[in-house]
Amino acid sequence: MTFLEAMQSRFACKLYSDEKIAEKDLLTILEYGRLTPTSFGLELWSFHVVENPSLRKSLYTACFGQESVLSAPLSIITLGRTCPYLDPDGPLVQERGSRFPGSLSDFVEDYRPYYDFLRGKGCLESWSRSQGYLAVANMMTGAADLGIQSCAIEGFDEDLVLALLGLDREDWTVSMVIPFGYPGEIARPKIRASLEELVVRH
Repeated sequence: MTFLEAMQSRFACKLYSDEKIAEKDLLTILEYGRLTPTSFGLELWSFHVVENPSLRKSLYTACFGQESVLSAPLSIITLGRTCPYLDPDGPLVQERGSRFPGSLSDFVEDYRPYYDFLRGKGCLESWSRSQGYLAVANMMTGAADLGIQSCAIEGFDEDLVLALLGLDREDWTVSMVIPFGYPGEIARPKIRASLEELVVRH
């Protein structure tokens, strides 16, 4: 399947079959997330795989009873780090920045103006959260190439989701919850605006 064919075959699946996702396919999907580009190469995310039936029921409740969460054999919750972890002089940025060619001080001084800009706009947390969207898109399209469907869920009680993962709101923000599985329903037609409606060329 080409990338375009995978994009065309993917749909927001609400009902899944009982077939489990093979471990090798799950690891492939997670690898698509891991290899996703991330701003400044900071990888501010974490991917939590929810497979336990009891935990899936709790996640279903935290996602306001959305059927796909309960029907799918697993969901991947993509998280982002909160504001304190984004500090240019903090341990996470220092550790991640030290991996790249050149000096750490050069990396930090390149990053600092953007950090200051986002902090001044009050956008640090939304920036961290949005990084996860990039990984989610790659995981969803990559899964479609394997015949595995998904559904992007942004409707959830963030505090409940973090609590069921045993995580602290001071440390993490939830980007998205993505159920994955083999479809138990017929794919719906893809409805999209045309390029002529969407594209402005300058």
